[in-house]
Amino acid sequence: MELIIAFLIIIILGIGIPIGISFLIYKWIKKKGFDKRLRIFALTPILIIGYFIYGAIYPSSDFYKTDFKEVTNMDFPNSGIIKYKTASYPDHFGDYTSSFLAEFEQADLKKLENQLKANGFEKKENKMHSNELEYIEQKKGRKNYSKQYIIDTIASKHYSVGFLDDNKSIIVTRVSW
Repeated sequence: MELIIAFLIIIILGIGIPIGISFLIYKWIKKKGFDKRLRIFALTPILIIGYFIYGAIYPSSDFYKTDFKEVTNMDFPNSGIIKYKTASYPDHFGDYTSSFLAEFEQADLKKLENQLKANGFEKKENKMHSNELEYIEQKKGRKNYSKQYIIDTIASKHYSVGFLDDNKSIIVTRVSW
């Protein structure tokens, strides 16, 4: 119950304060008699908060490239293209699940596979199930896994990198709990 009340207070403050500031800016511009077109500046606080909320719900490709580096211990290759991506919203502990499908050149795939082996990933058949991974697997079409590397870290994280049989696509999944 306390968590719900705290969550509601955060939402009210996070959305209410920008709306209040926008209203005060609007009233100030109106009171000073400035041109009516300048009243659009009153929307600035609301637009800024909206931008941050949108970014939290729909992360950019840079977010997934950072997850790639966390999972594989290597930078996202320049040849890489993220085709599909999805992530859950972080819980109050900062834990979330992300999954994405990316395409790479053959040389980068070989380098990635060698890096995974060096990092202690094990070649396994099983995978952790999550809504995010299921969404990406629906997007992959008729492609199947040719091999999959998995590791569970000490810090309650599960990483998996699945290579698809088209010899250019991988699915990277990061789960923390």
